Amino acid sequence: MRYRFRLLALLTSFSLVTTAAAPAKEPVREEDRLGAALELVGFSRDDLGYRPKGYWSRYPNPDQMPYLLPFFNDLFAEPLASYEFTSLMAMAVDAYLSPAGLEKPNALYQLVYFLGVDRKITGFRSYSANLDPQPDEETPLVDAIDRIYAVTGGQLTVKTFGLSPGEKWRGWDRNARQELRDQAAKLDPAIRQPLAALVLNALDAWQWRQRAMRNVDPQDLNEVFHIRDLPQTHSGSRVYHFAIDDLAKDLDEPSLYYAGMKAVQAADDARHAFAAVLETDLDLAAASFDFVTPIGRVVLAGPGADTHAHDDAIVLVDLGGDDRYTGPVGATSSLSLPISIALDCAGNDVYDYVSEEVPAQGAGILGAGVLIDNGGNDTYTAGSHAQGAGLFGLGLLFDRDGDDSYTMTLAGQGAGYFGLGYHLDGSGNDRFYFFGDGQGYGGPGGVGVLANHSGNDQYEAEVYAEKAGRADYHSGGKIAISQAQGVGAGRRGDGADGHNWAGGLGTMIDLSGDDSYLAGNFSVGLGYWYGTGLLFDGAGDDHYKSVYFTQGSGAHFCIGVLIDEGGNDRHELFETGGAGLGFGWDFTVALLLNKGGNDVYSAWGNSMARADIRSNALLVDIGGDDTYLYPAGAGGRGVAPFRDEYRKRGYRYGPYDFHANSFGLLLDIGGADQYLDHARDRDERPPSSICRDQHTWQDPAVGSENYGHRNFGVGMDVEDGTVPEFTIEFSK
Repeated sequence: MRYRFRLLALLTSFSLVTTAAAPAKEPVREEDRLGAALELVGFSRDDLGYRPKGYWSRYPNPDQMPYLLPFFNDLFAEPLASYEFTSLMAMAVDAYLSPAGLEKPNALYQLVYFLGVDRKITGFRSYSANLDPQPDEETPLVDAIDRIYAVTGGQLTVKTFGLSPGEKWRGWDRNARQELRDQAAKLDPAIRQPLAALVLNALDAWQWRQRAMRNVDPQDLNEVFHIRDLPQTHSGSRVYHFAIDDLAKDLDEPSLYYAGMKAVQAADDARHAFAAVLETDLDLAAASFDFVTPIGRVVLAGPGADTHAHDDAIVLVDLGGDDRYTGPVGATSSLSLPISIALDCAGNDVYDYVSEEVPAQGAGILGAGVLIDNGGNDTYTAGSHAQGAGLFGLGLLFDRDGDDSYTMTLAGQGAGYFGLGYHLDGSGNDRFYFFGDGQGYGGPGGVGVLANHSGNDQYEAEVYAEKAGRADYHSGGKIAISQAQGVGAGRRGDGADGHNWAGGLGTMIDLSGDDSYLAGNFSVGLGYWYGTGLLFDGAGDDHYKSVYFTQGSGAHFCIGVLIDEGGNDRHELFETGGAGLGFGWDFTVALLLNKGGNDVYSAWGNSMARADIRSNALLVDIGGDDTYLYPAGAGGRGVAPFRDEYRKRGYRYGPYDFHANSFGLLLDIGGADQYLDHARDRDERPPSSICRDQHTWQDPAVGSENYGHRNFGVGMDVEDGTVPEFTIEFSK
C-alpha cells in the first residue's frame, strides 16, 4: 500500500514541477455584454423578471391563479434561466429520441417524464413505471384475461339453468373460455408472451386510472369528457365550464399520471418485445387474435395489409404491412375505454379517422391514449383532439422514423388542456398541418409537446381565418389565432366572469434539419396569461414565417421564448407583421435567441426587442453576419415605449406599473451586421440612421423627457463578448 502512496506523491510532485516550469496561459475572459447593457441604464440582473406583491391593486395575483404550473413563478422572476430550462428539455430529446436513444428500454417513459410530467406535477422523479406483469408461462393470454375479470368482478364463464357454457339453450351455446383458449392456442408462444404482458400492463394502468377518479362525481366526469369547445372558447372567456373546476378539486392527479406513464412504458416494452419477435424466422402470416374484455377489446393482427376500424380496443398490435386505420386508434374514445394502447410494428400505414367529437390517434381524455408506429412512411388524418392530445389525461403519438404526414383540425400534434399531450417523431422529413391549438401547445393547466429529432420538417398552422376560423382582431379579422408551435396560454377571465385559469407549458423542439415554420397570430414561442411558450431549434437553416404576437413574444403576465442554436435562419413577419421577434406586452418575459449563422430578421412594426407595459423583451444574436429589416420610426430594434403611469403611481388605482421595470434589448455579438430600413411601397432598403454595426443606441433616448422611469430600451452591436447565461456547457 505504501508503494502506491509513493507513486501518487511522485505524480503529484511531477505535476507541480511541470506547472511551475511552464505556467498555463489564462483563458481570455470575454466581456459580459448583457451585464454591460444593463449597467448602461443603471440596472443589474436583479432588475429583470417579476416578483409581484400582494398589495398591488388590480394585479392578477399568481398565488390565486388556478392551475399555475410549479415552475412558473421562479422562471418569471429569473427570465435568464429560461435558456437552461429549455435546453435541458432539448437534451432529453437528444438523449432519448435519437435512433440510439430509442433503443434504451425506457426511452419514451423518460421523454414523457422530462418533457411533461416533471413540468406539471413534481411528485415523480423518473425512476420507473414499476411494471411487473408476470404472465403465466403455460397459458399467458388466458391467465391475463382471467385477471381482468377478477379485477372487474366479472365472469368469463357463466352457468345458468344447470347448463354449462357450450350447451345449447334457446339458441345460445357460446363458450367464451373455450373461444379464448382456441384463439390463444393458434398464436406462437413467442407472440403469446409479449401480448399477455401488454394486456397485464394495460390492466395495471387501468386500475391506477380508476383510483384517480374514485372521488370524482360521475356527472362531472361525463360532462368534462364531452367538452370539445375549449379551442374556441377558453382564451376569450366566452364559456365557463364549471364542471372542470369541480372535477379538478376531486381528481387524484398523481394516480392519473402514474397510469399514463405506465401505459407509455407498457407500449414501449411491447415495441421492443415484438421487434425482437419480428427479427426471428417465425411464420406470422396467420397470427390473429380478437377478444372483448370488460375493459376493452384485445386485438393482434399479422404482417399483412389490414384494416382496423375498432373503437373499443384497450390493446391493438399490428405486426406489420401497409395497414389502414379507420377507427380512433390509441385513444380514449369513450368513458368506458379510459386506457387505449396501439402499436404498429412496421409498414407504410394510413391513419384516417376524422371526427370533431371522438378523440383519436394518441389522445387521452380523463385517461391515457398511446399510439406507437415503429417505422414506415405514414399518413395521419384526423379531426380535433388527436395526434397527441390530453385533457385531464395523457395522450401520446410516437412515430419512430420515416417521411410522415400529419393533418388535423384543432387541439393536437402535442396539445394539453389540464393534462399532457405529446407528439414525438424520431427521424425523417415530415409535414405537419392543422388549424390551431397544437404543435406544442399548453392550454390552461396543461403541457403540450411536439418534439422531432431530425429531418427537414415543415410545420404549418393555417394562417388565414377564412379557412381556419378563429379570426383575430389584431389583424383585421384576416389572420387566424394559431396558438401553435410552442405556445402556452390561459383563460383570461378578468374582463368576463372572473374565473382565471393559468396557461400551461407549450414546447416545440426540433434538433436538426432545415426546417420551416408557418403560422398566423399567437404562435412560435409565445406566452399568454400565465402561460409559457418555448420553441427550440438546433442545427439547420430554418425559416420562421408568421404574423402577429409571435417568435419569442407574449402578452399579459407570461413567458415566450424562441431559441435557435445554429444555421443561416430567416425570421420573417408578414401580412400585419408585428408584435414579434422578442416582443413583450404587459409584464411579459420575451426572448428570441439565435446563435451562429448569417440570419435575417424582417418585421413591419412593434417588433425586435420591444418592451411594452413593463415587459422584459430581448433579441440576442450571437455570431454571424446578420441583417435587420424594419421600417424607420416604427418603434423597434431595442425600444421601451414610455407610458404616463411610469412617471407616477396610481393609474386606474393600480400602482404596479409604477413599481415594475421595462427593459428592451437588441444585442448582436460578432459579425458584420446590417440594419436596413424597408417599406412596403418601395424596393430600396437604405441603412438605418440610428442602428448600425458596432454601435449602441437607446430608445427612449438619453436626455429626452421620457428617459428613465425604470423604462429602458437599448440596442447594442459589438464585435465580441458573451452572455454567460446563454453559453452554458451542460454535462451529459
